[in-house]
Amino acid sequence: MSHTSSARRVALWAGAAGPAGFVVAALALAIARHGVIERQGWVSWPSSMALDGVAGVPMIAIFLWLGVCYWAFALGALRPAGISSIAVGGYLVTASGDLLLAFPTDAPGSATTWHGAVHLAGVVIATIGTVAVAGGLLHATGGRGAWRPLRPAVAVVAVSTAIGIAAGFEEGWAKVVYVVGITLPAAVVPWCLSRAGLGGRSRSLSSAGVT
Repeated sequence: MSHTSSARRVALWAGAAGPAGFVVAALALAIARHGVIERQGWVSWPSSMALDGVAGVPMIAIFLWLGVCYWAFALGALRPAGISSIAVGGYLVTASGDLLLAFPTDAPGSATTWHGAVHLAGVVIATIGTVAVAGGLLHATGGRGAWRPLRPAVAVVAVSTAIGIAAGFEEGWAKVVYVVGITLPAAVVPWCLSRAGLGGRSRSLSSAGVT
């Protein structure tokens, strides 16, 4: 196996491990730090897991993990495949937003701090990037052939975002639906890319399972 093929395989894994690992780790921290959930509710999750100094370091690391994984996948696997420059840009925007989320949020009812404002900006940026990824890939592939699983994944992102916005992100259950629904479907993209045979080198869509 060539160095290039090996690097792209790692990038594919990063594209799946990033969002899946984020959701699992964030939920695990909610269980481990149930006292925070009891005080602030799920409406502040997962950002609340990054509060309280040293205790919040694991969640900060998880935000950084997600951003780095998206960056690696976008540049190491998706861009070489040559499918959608919009999707590649969307991943990089999302990664930037996730890195900003590593700045601790403000506790409910507290005054706004500079790092809390940066965190909030990260939420907006990551959401915009995710929508760009979904739209770019769906437009480029049509959700056909090897990319058929993309259709329900995009639907989940759209519905989850709508639920979060409709609830004003002030209902705990809606916040959980939004975070999981906008993050986990991203793991479908590297799977589709691998199914289409584009994990190793750039090929045309017509020869890669999009018919």
